[in-house]
Amino acid sequence: MRHLKADTHAPHSHVRAHCPRGLACRTALLAIVGLGVAALPAMAQINLYDSDAAAIDVGLDAATVIFTQSNPWFGEPEANIGVDTSTWTEFAIEPQLYLTLKNVFGGELSAGLSAVGTKTYGESAEGFAAGISDPGKATLEKLYVGWKAELGEDDFFEVIGGDFDYEIGTGFLIKDGGRDGGDRGGFYLGARSASRSSGLVRLKQGDLLLEGFWLGNNPGRAGIKAHVGGVNAEYDISERASIGATYVEVAHFDDPVTANTAEELKTYDVRASIDVSDRLTFSGEYALQEGAGFYEGQGGYFQGRYKLDSLPFEPTLTYRYAVVTGDDPSTPQNEEFVPLAYGFTDYGQWYQGEITGNWIFGNSNQKTHMVKGSATLTDTVSLTASWLNFTLDEPGQIGVADEAFGDEIDIFLDWQATDRLFLSAAAAVMVPGNGAKQFTGGDETWSHFMLYASVAF
Repeated sequence: MRHLKADTHAPHSHVRAHCPRGLACRTALLAIVGLGVAALPAMAQINLYDSDAAAIDVGLDAATVIFTQSNPWFGEPEANIGVDTSTWTEFAIEPQLYLTLKNVFGGELSAGLSAVGTKTYGESAEGFAAGISDPGKATLEKLYVGWKAELGEDDFFEVIGGDFDYEIGTGFLIKDGGRDGGDRGGFYLGARSASRSSGLVRLKQGDLLLEGFWLGNNPGRAGIKAHVGGVNAEYDISERASIGATYVEVAHFDDPVTANTAEELKTYDVRASIDVSDRLTFSGEYALQEGAGFYEGQGGYFQGRYKLDSLPFEPTLTYRYAVVTGDDPSTPQNEEFVPLAYGFTDYGQWYQGEITGNWIFGNSNQKTHMVKGSATLTDTVSLTASWLNFTLDEPGQIGVADEAFGDEIDIFLDWQATDRLFLSAAAAVMVPGNGAKQFTGGDETWSHFMLYASVAF
């Protein structure tokens, strides 16, 4: 899935959820938020006014994507999402306004306001808009106030409240708080990412970053509103190694049927990254979920990346293994990893597979091997290709007998045409295994071609 900022459940589905790459992203149970930097003005913006006392900036992000697919849902789209689909187009736009007041109580007071408009023409493979002709909607996106005080060098203290973007680490737990698709349109572009009615406190001191957060989702019409609270810590051990830990607890879940259980869901997460050399990097993450004597989910990944910078085009090779558990229907507990608000940070990271990660799987009940290669063809053009193998962790959760779900090959060609214009093309094929054939009733190879463009001002 793409997000506008360049950089849920459908029939059949404990498997699906979804999110794109350049604008925003969302997910199944909570669809809540994102961590990293947060509600600050976008990089590509235009300054309208600047003085010793105040600054006013505006920005505009826009994106479009065109799809054509052959044998979607392995030849059985109507049986799985209720409509036939092969070609569609999405549009998204987000105008932004930022105000900064300098020297307020020893720091800077900032405010941001933006709105998102999205539109889809044709039937998307996500299926959430089945029966809606050319869905689209305009909604408020960001509306926040923040205060930040510099404490020397790179140290700072910051407080933010309102509707803003926030992400943690690789985006495994927290990245995208919005929902797109359905009556809103723009499912793949995922323009809505801000958390709603949220708060964030951050302290950066030396190599240590501490954060406390209260985050709400933007579920859209008929969605379930929810809030999570938690803390996050990140520490740079050295210039080559860093570690992080996060605790997230569901504080409010606006569904009377499941609230008593959902509001006891707790997630504990640890992660680390180390540059063994200038060429070799290892990283990994592990999350454990528990609560209510019911939840017993686990998830995480391990990745190794090696850069062959002595070769032409400086290719990089990556191997990644990821596991997010599924539910064993023979036990009273729920062993399924509950995806909170994951989002796009890199090809194959948490949207695992251009077809599988965007249209079939949410971030649960799967084991994934990925081998990826990327190369810098010119200063502005890059090529990425990946192979992914998918296995169901618990086939019985989706009513199938075979764990082999299939193999996918993805190819991406990206061009940063100008400082503001980004263009991309992607081709993908997904060959179904027996598990996918049993799940969807189809047995054809699913192929996919996409053209994407975004501009940022």
